[in-house]
Parts: sequence; C-alpha cells; structure tokens
Amino acid sequence: MTREDSYTETAERFGAIAQKYCDIVDSSANFEKTELLAQIYQALPLLIDAAIRLPCADSSEDDGENKLDLGSPAASPARMSDSAWSRLYQSLKEKLGDADLYWTVFDSVKDNQAINGSLADDIADIYRDLKSGLALKEKISSQNAIWEWRVGFDSHWGDHAMSALKTIHDIRNA
Repeated sequence: MTREDSYTETAERFGAIAQKYCDIVDSSANFEKTELLAQIYQALPLLIDAAIRLPCADSSEDDGENKLDLGSPAASPARMSDSAWSRLYQSLKEKLGDADLYWTVFDSVKDNQAINGSLADDIADIYRDLKSGLALKEKISSQNAIWEWRVGFDSHWGDHAMSALKTIHDIRNA
C-alpha cells in the first residue's frame, strides 16, 4: 500500500465519522433537546478516538502537486463563513436553552478560575472544523484533510469536543 493509499483510507475512515457528526448537527432542528444531546453524546467518543489515531501528515504532497496554501482562494470554500457559523450557533443555542451554558476552566493545567463555556459554541466549532476537512478531502487531497483534522483537533476542536462530552455527561447524570 502506498502512502497516498494509506492517507486515502485514513481520510475515508475518519471522514465517515466526521460526516456522521455533521449530519447530526445538520439535523438538529428535527431533534428535541434531549435527543440532540444523546446523539452528540454518542458521536463524540467515536470522533475523539478516531482523531487521536490520525497520523501526523504535512499539509501538502511531497511533490507539490496538491500543495495547499491555506490562505488561497482554493482553500476558502473549505471554511464555513462567519455568518453561517453564527446562524448555526444561534440555532443550537436556542435549541439547548438552559443546557447551553456551563462552568469550566480554560486550561485545566494552568488555570484555576472557572469561566462560562457554551455547548452551542462547542458543537458549532467542532462542526466548522470537521466540515473544513471534509471539503479539503473532496477538493484537494486526503493528506490535506488529515492534516486539517489533526492540527485542528490538537489546537482547537479537540478542546471543544472534550468540554462538550463532559458537559453532556454531567447533564445526563444530573
């Protein structure tokens, strides 16, 4: 198996899990709050597990054939617009109602002061980052998608996923 075949297989496997999460969020208007939370609660552990297993990959092919400049117009369709994200966030916030806000610490290793977190923000940010990788997989390459998902998990959406999972766990067990 070539390295590109391995990237393609990995991107397809992770992409299916990411797409399932995105489908849940896309269908959120059709769920009652408790059902939406149950669906997200079931999807997040699978997503986190799959993200932890993603290989480290560069954001471009070695030969430069599929090189992606993340600031280029080709990359921009891969990123959800701020206005689309805001609409999604507001919709989720309304759906979640009093379950939206929770207490957390920003960095559990460094911080000792609690701040408010937003479950709607967590769900929407995970969605935006996963969708970006899905678009890259379709438009550019599997390697770029893996890089986007892995870097995003390590630097951004992984924190949101962990916070959302803990918050939903606490809500379900309250």
